[in-house]
Amino acid sequence: MVYELTNVSVMLDGEDILHSVCCTLQEGKWISVIGHTGAGKSTFAKVIKGLIPYYRGEYTHNRQPLPGDGKGKLKVIPQIGYVFQYPEQQMFETTMFKELAFAPTMKGESPEKVDKAIKTVMEQLGLPAELLQEKPFQLSGGLKRLVAIASLLIAEPELLILDEPTAGLDPVRRTALLKQLKVWQRAKDRTVLCISHQLEEVAEYSDEVMIFERGRLLAHLEADELFLKHAVLLEQAGLPLPEPIQLLHLFEALSGQKLEPESCREEDIMQLARTVWQSRGLRNEG
Repeated sequence: MVYELTNVSVMLDGEDILHSVCCTLQEGKWISVIGHTGAGKSTFAKVIKGLIPYYRGEYTHNRQPLPGDGKGKLKVIPQIGYVFQYPEQQMFETTMFKELAFAPTMKGESPEKVDKAIKTVMEQLGLPAELLQEKPFQLSGGLKRLVAIASLLIAEPELLILDEPTAGLDPVRRTALLKQLKVWQRAKDRTVLCISHQLEEVAEYSDEVMIFERGRLLAHLEADELFLKHAVLLEQAGLPLPEPIQLLHLFEALSGQKLEPESCREEDIMQLARTVWQSRGLRNEG
């Protein structure tokens, strides 16, 4: 599975809001999309899903043009799931059970398989069974987001787009959700395209990172390469460094040497920092 954009631009009211974007989305990758509000992140994601039917440039799936309506208008791509920034925009059923059952029922699954799939995804996301008879529109913003994510995990999309998936969730639930999504992504070998302003989460879970600035793709790099070798690109886009990377730079300044952690994840950075700290005779007594 490969989705590829070549010189894709999008115009709104006579002005380009996406400029000549070239990128390849490979199978089995967690790709985070970052940038300030208005940088073009959501527009890019909507092009990928097929929600912006008119654009300039080329968009292919496995080197084949994506299907249109015969009039040059791109169709919505069913094998791509999209959790919107405001999840109530994609809910339409009267109960949470019906919302979750919709996709497998449309696929012709038996009631037994539908029930099993719903039970599995509820357990994965830590949602209590009592919620199944609740009305989705009456749930809190955080729970609406979890229901929207659950409904797409059941559908097993080839590519899953998440627009600020942890918004409205408390820190414990944020971490639990991201860990479970990472488990799902790896187990299914699926691609996740995650729009986020949480740079700590981006560094922790991403395989690759795309930086957008004023409608242009500034960079598309592996996460380790970006945060450990080219962090200056974040500064160019006016974005803060994740706290673990800030700590890494602080430890480098204090130790007077260049540190090379195994990855940009917090655990690897802190482990290396402890090793260097202890080698200099500074023990942590706590």
